[in-house]
Amino acid sequence: MPDPYNQKAQQYSEQYQQLSFVSAHAAWTHLLPSSTKDSRAIDIGAGSGRDAAGLAALGWHVLAIEPSDGLRRLGETATANLNVDWLSDKLPHLPVLHELHGGNSASLILVSAVWMHLTPDEQTTALPVLTQLIEPSGLLVITLRHGPSPDERVFYETNSAALQAHGERLGLETVLLTSDDDKLQRNAVSWETIVFRKKG
Repeated sequence: MPDPYNQKAQQYSEQYQQLSFVSAHAAWTHLLPSSTKDSRAIDIGAGSGRDAAGLAALGWHVLAIEPSDGLRRLGETATANLNVDWLSDKLPHLPVLHELHGGNSASLILVSAVWMHLTPDEQTTALPVLTQLIEPSGLLVITLRHGPSPDERVFYETNSAALQAHGERLGLETVLLTSDDDKLQRNAVSWETIVFRKKG
């Protein structure tokens, strides 16, 4: 099946860039440490590079992971002068990351507007994979989209209560759970953000 994010990369990139990193993630960025010297972040489903650029501007060394060739090329161009490396890979298993980088750990993992692309079984598989990548006391931020797909993209149900329970079984402490209207004012679309901290 053709990848709509590759076919319409410019369109989606421009859409994502309508919001700043600060605006899109205002609900949780206060949880970030004040000092990020030598700290590593992984942005999974990095899209246009907006969030990777925002984190790099705060001092993070960012690994941006994006499976869509078209979006990744645009993101690489947008972050060319920043401390951002790019990788073609995807959830639920992140096989390339594990093969090339030995499953590099990070103190922050951001999974924004990605979870709804995973089937329920893939969501269950992905969370332990992500948990293994987080350093002790590190943060895992996952945004959950609610609402129908407006086009050919397939979105699956996301459930914050189930995700929270699964995370806690894996040793993740929920430090924030928020809900918000869609900042692009799309009808019938809303979001939740769950922030986990890895115990230990």
